[in-house]
Amino acid sequence: MLEDRNLITDTAPPEMDCVYRYVGGRLRGLRVARGMTQAQVASIISVSPQQYQKYEDAQSKCSLPYLLKLAAHYGVHINDLLPVETPTPGEIDPDTQLANEADLLSRLVSAFVRMEDRGGKLRLVQLVETLVPPRHRNPGEHDG
Repeated sequence: MLEDRNLITDTAPPEMDCVYRYVGGRLRGLRVARGMTQAQVASIISVSPQQYQKYEDAQSKCSLPYLLKLAAHYGVHINDLLPVETPTPGEIDPDTQLANEADLLSRLVSAFVRMEDRGGKLRLVQLVETLVPPRHRNPGEHDG
């Protein structure tokens, strides 16, 4: 009887955590790719922005009705929100990786724009260029 009770509560086996992280990553990737805020997406499924953030961060499980609404909103099949196979812990789907990189780039550009010291901006660009391996540089770029 105790086992049956776990089926209707929010308890899930630990190996399911990576599935929830995958779903959260897919939701984040779709949202970022469309230039939407968490608050905008939260309003679509009538939850608070804080609750929606928990879905993306896999701190809370997004229910099937919400997933269906989100899939319809993004114009994807619900299967596109779920992993084909159970992902291994630490695996990041391409959309999540892209969203993470877009977030980092946005933060970098925002900080760069706020910098007032032109010399500091130039040194920062030079520093970043030294971190890029030569084979990944554009033709004409040099090692500074």
